[in-house]
Amino acid sequence: MSMFSAETRILNAARDLFFEHGFSGVSTDMLAREAAVSKATIYRHFSNMTDILRRLTELETAKISGSDQPKIETRDDLQNALTQFGMRLLTFLNSSDTIEFSRVIHEEARKNPDMGQAFFLAAYGKTNNALARIIQEAADNGLLLLTETPQDIAEDLMALFTGSGMKRAMLGVCDIPYDRMDRNVDRAVHTIMTVYGVEG
Repeated sequence: MSMFSAETRILNAARDLFFEHGFSGVSTDMLAREAAVSKATIYRHFSNMTDILRRLTELETAKISGSDQPKIETRDDLQNALTQFGMRLLTFLNSSDTIEFSRVIHEEARKNPDMGQAFFLAAYGKTNNALARIIQEAADNGLLLLTETPQDIAEDLMALFTGSGMKRAMLGVCDIPYDRMDRNVDRAVHTIMTVYGVEG
């Protein structure tokens, strides 16, 4: 008997199968066989395949935001929090698994808009919300003067962090989207601190 829970086995098997066959190419029968569980067990943990994808995506993107909300009491705290967030994000995006998974999702989203929306909310939505919380705390502590919503600033910062790197990797133009992650992150954080930062 496996030491992993049924839910973990289902998620691990689904991840492997999605890579191999694409999202729409994976049936519950295939998944049950691969995870060594019954179909009833799958449905006890997940409502459908899109729900499995959503949970997989949430687990993967949790690596970006970190386990705890950092304390943002000084300008240095803010700069460190944004820099660490950006480095975790680009490290995650530099993974060959992340690039391949993104390719699978983009191909499948054309055929299955519900799956595309679930992936977007679990990946981009949760990541953006985590960054917006940092920005809001900084504003609450007088470190940023917000002329836009924290969500909008977080979205702008995400775009500054990522640039065109993922697009190049998804199109096969390069193998690694970010060969100098620190430069991308430093430029992005500097821009936000310059535009919204309050000198203290």
